[in-house]
Amino acid sequence: MDKAIDVGAVLLAVLVAWLFVRLLSRRIERWGDEGTDRPRNAREQRARTAAKLVRNIGRAVLTVVAVLMILNQLDINISPLLASAGVVGLAVSFGSQSLVRDYVTGFFLQLEHQFALGDVIRIGAAEGTVENITLRLVYLRDANGAVHIIPNGQIAQVTNLTESWGRVTVDIEVAWRDADKATVAVKRAAGALGTDPTLADALLDAPEVAGIEKLSGGGVTLRMVARVDPYRRDEVARAMRERIRESLDVDGITTFVPQVVPPA
Repeated sequence: MDKAIDVGAVLLAVLVAWLFVRLLSRRIERWGDEGTDRPRNAREQRARTAAKLVRNIGRAVLTVVAVLMILNQLDINISPLLASAGVVGLAVSFGSQSLVRDYVTGFFLQLEHQFALGDVIRIGAAEGTVENITLRLVYLRDANGAVHIIPNGQIAQVTNLTESWGRVTVDIEVAWRDADKATVAVKRAAGALGTDPTLADALLDAPEVAGIEKLSGGGVTLRMVARVDPYRRDEVARAMRERIRESLDVDGITTFVPQVVPPA
């Protein structure tokens, strides 16, 4: 009876500790929540990632501690078990160095906040949205819906496409004779875009027309650029193209199509 009470006390203590871990993770998530319907910012993404890691690590630690404490309460000598675990752990560490490297790299990736859940990143040839992060693996979903599962130890370089701010660039190719008129039309589109209230939170700077970017046979390429909220890059790019199309239509300007001369 006494042992049952002791085991119950251990389980109750572990349950209380787990509730504390859950409470801590929720506090971390609330710290990053701005309470708005806008896309998640960098702080909120990192808060969600940190909360997930706290839950995962807490679950693993409490499981091991609970098993050891219950065995101890049942008068099972856990000293040989701990010693064996140390020997086994040493042997496993030699045989699974890549696994250890995955966990160590995953820890430092999160400690340094290189990326978080929801970020769009590029790792090697894989590019996509971070859907899940563990201390061993990163899950990326690309634009085609495929999920890339990448061990952390294989990450040599990360390119974060949604860190702090992003840039949208739209090129427009028009006929040489329309270059001046098109420049005025594209600048008009940039001004209209900068005053669009629906994009006020997405545009960090007013869009700018960089001018003639490239010359080609019979045509010129104009460029509009804007610094934007990285999580709304695609939305802004679509709005830019639509504004440019409308402005060019007003002046009767069409995009340049190179003439293909048939062989003699």
